[in-house]
This record gives sequence, structure tokens and C-alpha cells, in this order.
Amino acid sequence: MWSALATFCIRNRFWMLVSLGVITLVFGFFAPKVKMTYDYAKIIPADDPDFIEYVKFKATFVEDGNILVIGVQSPKIFELGFFNDWYDLSNDIERIDGVEKVVSIAKAYSLIRNDSLHELTIQPLLNQKFKTQEEVDSFKRYLGSLKFYEGLLYNPDSNVTLIAVTLKKKELDSKARIPLVQTIEARANAFGQKHECQMHLSGLPYVRTIMSSKVADEIKIFTFLSILITAIFIFVFFRFFSAVILSLVIVIIGVIATLGCLAMFNYKITILTGILPPLMVIIGIQNCIYLINVYHQEYTNHGNKMKAITRLISKNGLPLFLTNVTTAVGFVVFSFSGSAMLDQFSVVSGIIIMLVYVVSLVFIPIVYSYLPPPKPKHTKHLDGVRLNKVLDYCNYLIYNRRKTIYIITTVLLCLSIYGSTRVRNLGYVVDDLPADDPVFMDLKFFERHLKGTLPFEISIDTRIQGGVKDYATLQKINRLEKELHKYPEFSKPMSVVDILKFANQGMNDGAEQYFMVPNVIDISNIVDYLPKQEYSKSLIKSMVDSTYRIARVSVQMADIGSQKMKVLTKSVQLKIDSIFPKTDYDVKITGTSAIFLKGNDYLIENLIQSMISALIIISIMMAFLFFSWRMVLISLIPNLIPLIMTFGIMGFFDIRLKPSTIIIFSIAYGIVVDFTIHYLAKYRHSLKKHNWDMRIAIPESLMEAGPSIIYTAVALFAGFIIFAASNFGGTVALGVLTSLALLFGMFMNLVLLPSILLSLEKRINAKKELGVTLIEIDPEDIDSEDGEEK
Repeated sequence: MWSALATFCIRNRFWMLVSLGVITLVFGFFAPKVKMTYDYAKIIPADDPDFIEYVKFKATFVEDGNILVIGVQSPKIFELGFFNDWYDLSNDIERIDGVEKVVSIAKAYSLIRNDSLHELTIQPLLNQKFKTQEEVDSFKRYLGSLKFYEGLLYNPDSNVTLIAVTLKKKELDSKARIPLVQTIEARANAFGQKHECQMHLSGLPYVRTIMSSKVADEIKIFTFLSILITAIFIFVFFRFFSAVILSLVIVIIGVIATLGCLAMFNYKITILTGILPPLMVIIGIQNCIYLINVYHQEYTNHGNKMKAITRLISKNGLPLFLTNVTTAVGFVVFSFSGSAMLDQFSVVSGIIIMLVYVVSLVFIPIVYSYLPPPKPKHTKHLDGVRLNKVLDYCNYLIYNRRKTIYIITTVLLCLSIYGSTRVRNLGYVVDDLPADDPVFMDLKFFERHLKGTLPFEISIDTRIQGGVKDYATLQKINRLEKELHKYPEFSKPMSVVDILKFANQGMNDGAEQYFMVPNVIDISNIVDYLPKQEYSKSLIKSMVDSTYRIARVSVQMADIGSQKMKVLTKSVQLKIDSIFPKTDYDVKITGTSAIFLKGNDYLIENLIQSMISALIIISIMMAFLFFSWRMVLISLIPNLIPLIMTFGIMGFFDIRLKPSTIIIFSIAYGIVVDFTIHYLAKYRHSLKKHNWDMRIAIPESLMEAGPSIIYTAVALFAGFIIFAASNFGGTVALGVLTSLALLFGMFMNLVLLPSILLSLEKRINAKKELGVTLIEIDPEDIDSEDGEEK
């Protein structure tokens, strides 16, 4: 089959190139249409009960993550000039297109009883700027009497105040959010420069926008760097420009196809899919290195260009196919996780890996068929003195220092197992940003002074219409708020009870002592007096549904991490259960923070299952290759040890187990096993060639497979290590740990695997173990008519 494919490609080489061009143009047409995501990726499956509850919650109430906050710390907050400018800033931001409303100490409201209209009218605390400092001081005292705002807009202990900016959903879900957030940030920074104080911005809209912008920037930077490094390493390895140009064409096609595929499937670019373009460059280059190196080896053996080109497909098409399949498996298994984010990542990566394989296998032989035969200087790299010294030293170790190899491997393995016991499963909502990033530092600012900005929501279903108006229910909600107030991780709770307290204070001429839950008699009167203005309706709607059946208790919290979040959630649930009988109420903890916790645990559990699936699938493939359980076990050893060593490094360097680090293992395993397949393919071929003599086959197969393994490992190491320059901790870990895993895998396959085979020389019948295979991965040389150069 492969010989026929080689003949077909050479005979129809022009039309094959045209077909590749058309495919590239199709992907190129869709590539510019790919969009960024401006929301946290969907980790939990859509049919998960907690996620369904969260969707219902958002449908019932307003979005829980649409508030951007601007904070400032200054002793001059209630000085005339500073306060008036704060008033102007609040109004200026509210006038920006895309802003729904703004609340601050300079743009707050009070409820005034109006018996003639039979309602509580909403009146702004300020209609104009102050003219004297005495007016500001008087306002400060009045603001202090409005307990509704206490702890929400101003912290008198640390002189911190904030502006809460509610953004419109339409802008939040589109690329318009970036200029919107930039405009708000520019206005805030202008205020800070004028008053020589640092401005702090946070809230989910701000964090998501900044992270999306960083992802967009990194796609460009890392794609360029990966292509540049590819070009440099190809030139260093082969020392001629045609190899560089061919490789660049293939990886650029891979990048275009990746972006086009994302757009075709209507997938948006996330922090994970954003690394796919440079990742496909890195992975695609191993095909180029392997094919160019094999072409030169073939031509050097017999000097026939067309024969070498034909054999490039007929002899190497299947081994290269299998190595690409194993690499793809390392990505595709993420689709088993049930996560939409990882499913998109796995689908696109699997498709593009196999597409790049096809492009490489067709494009390189066809182009070389048009080019003149390689000159001696082009194949000089095959006789590289340094490379041969490395391989000779590997053979020396294999034959003379096997015990040393086993001892060192055992010691490293034991240390790695110990290190792996120190790995922590811990994730944060804002997990990938470094500690010195302004976004991270601003988040910590709000946590220190205002308890944080991450939403933590509680939905209380009374199961009957109007149940929220029941006095017993209101008392229970009030009691829950008091319990929540005791937690240092939470900001001041907010619910319909607080609105009623505020209304009760307004009904009693603003007397501070009346900020309390009204009695049974007063509640109905207050409800009749509730203001009818649009602002009041939106405020009430944000805390209770239209039928007064479901109420909401909302707090903001710090980003305390998944482990503490579990403990906190359980504690809160116990408080809820002690207050609200399950026979009468259905109370759920939900919101972004709770969904994050569920998603983190869900993803870790399913990614572990995905990694195990990758091990099983690839092991089955190895069984098809060698049809021997002994060879499958032997082949697993040099592939599993690098993963354990990488896991140990995570423990020693306190790199936490989280979604962005656990995907490393299946990716690395899918790539490292390629080294094993390349080596064992050459090893089996050498055994057949030398009458199953293992002592001759081992060094010969190492000299043949070694250069491709080393070239590929070094190129992949350099490609992955560029991710260490990322702004995201998870991407940094992906780059560094995958690079190390590949280096470990290279050494294990060059030294440990041949040592094991040699040590088992007398225990393994090579012909029996390797003589039978379901898939012939290195067929005997077959000369096709078109393969001979006349």
C-alpha cells in the first residue's frame, strides 16, 4: 500500500501540490474569522446538576460577574478637591457607552418617604459637587448613618473607597469589552495621576479582559518565536536553506490550519487553545526532521534520488503515521474529560497533528523530487563528529556500564517518587498570573481592604410564590447573613433583607436605629411603599425573582484556593442546613466561585482518567506493533520513568497539580513514545538483517535511530521552553515540564531501553518476540518502477 502511495504521489506530484495549496487557502479563508473568548472557559459539562443550577441562577437574577471595581487608598478621600474629582469620575464613567450603572460614595442613593405619592422615592445623595469642606464633612457623617453602604463602598480603617461599575451584558460578550475596559482604566488612571495615588482595578470583567488581551498577544509572540526557533534549529542540524524553507512552509500551513479549524468549528480562543498555533509548529517540526534525515540517509546509501524519495514514503510512511497517532492520542484523550474547553483543545489538536503529518509526508518528497540531489555538504550532518561521539558514548555505557545506568535510574526514580508525594492539588480562580502581575496585585489589594471581588452566591427557594415575603423566611435570611458576616473570607452579605432594612430606615426619616428587619405589621406597608423607579426595580430584581419565591444572598470573597474553598463551602452548607429546614426550603450554594471549585475538582479527576486512557491506548498500539506483552512492558519503562521524574520535580519545586499542569503528562507521553517506536522499528529491522543477533542490532539501531531522536528531542525542547516566557504560570509550567520530560525521555530511550534489551538477551527469544507483528513497520526494501532513476 505504501509503495503504491509513493508511486501515486510522485506521478501526480503537480496536482498534489495544487491540492495542498487549495486546502491551505480554505483554512486561510477561515483563519481570520477566529474569535477570542471573553469569559471563563466552560469546564463543567452542560448536563452537570450544579452547572444547571448556576445557569438557572443567572437566568433568574442578573449576571454574577459583570461588576468592575475601581479602588483607591488615600487619607484625602473626604477632602474637598479629591471628593469632587471622585464625584466627576463616577459620573464620567457612567456616561461611557457600555456601562449600565455606577455606584460609589459620591454616587449613592437614599430612600425618602413621600406620603403624598405613597412611596419611598430614590434620591441621589449628591446632585452637584460640594463648595466647602464643611459640606463634605457633613456628608461624611450622613453617609456613616446609612448602614446599607457600610463595608461596601468605603473602609474607614484603611481609607479605601471604590467605584462599582456594572457593565452591560452585550458589551461583556463581545470584543467591544476590551476598548470599554481600556477607556474606564484610562479615566481611572488620569484621576490617579492628578492626585498622585495608585489606582486599583479588579472584578471578573476586568480580570477576564486583561487575560484575554494577554492570550491574544502571546499567540502572536510565541507563534513567531516557535517559527524562528524552528528555522534556526533546522539550519543548525542540516546546514542548508532548502531544509529550512520546506520546514517553515509546513509549520506555517499548520498554523493557518489551526486557526482555520478553530473558526470552522466556531471555537473561540481560550488560554488553552491559544497555545495551539505555536504548539503545532513545535510538534510538526519533528516530522520535518525525521523525513529530511531519513532522505539523506537513503540517498547516502545508494545515491539514487528518486529511489530515496520513493522509499521516504514507502518505508517511513507507516512508522511516521504511528508516531503521529501516538502524539495525537496524547491530545485527543482530553475529549474524555467531558470539559468543553478541553474537548475543543483535543479535537483541533488531533485533526491538525494528523493533517501536518499528511502535508509533511506528501510535500517534502514531492518538492525534493523537483530539486537536484543532495550534495555531500548537505549530508555532512550524518557524519557529525560530535553526534557520533555522543552515540558511541551511549553504546559504551550500554555495553560496559549497565549497572551504573540501572543504579542512577533507580536512585532518580526513588527521589522522584518521594517528590511526587509532595505535589499539592490546589487551584485558584486567578491561578495563572504571577504574583508581581498588576492584575494579581490589585486583586490582593481588594482582598486586604474589602474582602475580595469574587462572587459567592446562595440561592434560597421557598417553594411557594410569595414565600420570600414571609416574616419567618426574612428572619432566617437575616440570621444567615449574620453567620456569613463572621467569616473573614467574606465581604458584607447583601440580600432582599438589606433592601427592606434600608427601606425601613427610609420610612422612619432615616433614623439609624431603624436599619433592621421590619416587624410583621410594617413589612406589608413597606412593600407597598417600595419605589417604582427603574433603578429600584433592577435592585430588587437582582435579589429576588418576580414571584418572590426565590431569594439571593450575595457576598464577595477572596481567592482562597480550592482546598480552603472546600472547607469553607462545607462550613457554610452546615450553617445553611441548621437555619433552613430541607423540608421547606431548597438552598443551593452557587456563583462563579462555587462553580470554579466544582470545575477544578471535576477537571483534575477526569484529566487523571484521560492520562490513564492515553497509557492504555498507546500500550494497545504497541501491542499491535510487536504482538508481545513482554515488548509492551519493556517499551513502557523508558516512557513512564520520565513522567514520574517530571512529577517528582513538581513536588520538589512546589508546582501545584492543576488543569494546566496535569495535561503535560499525556502530551509528553504521546511524544516520548515516538522515540521508542523509532528505536524499536530500527532495532527490529537490524535484528532481521543480522539473523536476530541482538549484540549487533542494538548498536546499529542506535546509530540509525539516534540522530533523529536527538535532533527531535533538542528541537522540541527548544520549542517548548519558549513558553517559559509566558505571563501565565500554567503555560510556563507546560513549557518547562514538557521540555524536561522530553529530555528525560530521550536519555531513557538512548541508554536505558537498549540496556534492558541487552540485559535480557538470554531471557528473550528475539525472533519469537519481534518476528511476529500485526503491522509491518519497517518493510523490506521494495523498488518501484518509478522509484528507479533512469
